[in-house]
Amino acid sequence: MGVTSKLLALYLVDQQLDGLKSSLRSAEMYLKAQEFKLKTLEEQLEAMSTELHHLEAAAKNDEVEADSIDERIAMLRERMNNASTSKEHQALLVEINTLKADKGNAEDSGLESLTKLDELKLEVTSLRTQQEELKKVRVVAKKDRDTRKAEIADRLSELEAERIECAKEVPASALGMYETRLTLGIEEVMSSVELSDRRRMEFTCTLSNQLLPIELVNKLLRRDDIVTCPLSHAILYLPDDLRESLDADAAKKRKKAAAAAAKA
Repeated sequence: MGVTSKLLALYLVDQQLDGLKSSLRSAEMYLKAQEFKLKTLEEQLEAMSTELHHLEAAAKNDEVEADSIDERIAMLRERMNNASTSKEHQALLVEINTLKADKGNAEDSGLESLTKLDELKLEVTSLRTQQEELKKVRVVAKKDRDTRKAEIADRLSELEAERIECAKEVPASALGMYETRLTLGIEEVMSSVELSDRRRMEFTCTLSNQLLPIELVNKLLRRDDIVTCPLSHAILYLPDDLRESLDADAAKKRKKAAAAAAKA
């Protein structure tokens, strides 16, 4: 078995592994997405809880201030009733009017805080409902992830063991080249060669549709060094049916040439 064939065996195992893991990856990504949504929602609720405390404190302060002003006004009215001069009476009246304005401001501020408080409580209630729904979704997503993981566990172990054995058969330099492509995140590490025009004997890379020089195809037929596509840089291989067809054509040509030589 040539180097390319050994790499192809490894590649086919990797394709199976990737297929198995893809469903698990999608389940894990969905679970992570729900956990992220839930975490974001919990952070919102925490921030709102802090804001609720601030609004409650502000409303309470405004209420205390309004009550304090009422007490001050009552005291001033008592003094005003006992004022000995019109000047004193007038001064107390001005102060009372000023306190009334202050009380109005405190009441307005308190009402504003209470209005915001009610709105925020409604929003918190809505978010807590969403939170409970998301928790249910997360439970289902986790169960789905765990189920998929359990379903593929045995087959995954088999393929991983098979991969180790396949990798042992590949020469170090070729394996390093292959693994480097995987590390770079190249999905199509290998690509088949297809015969695009039999009459002209033109071959292309299936992945890039790049026309391949016949010299590259001949190297693959001779099972020589690794051959890569000039455009996609994928490691090229000849499918068994194409190799058999080309070998059969070559055998016919040799037979025909031998017959012609015999007649001569």
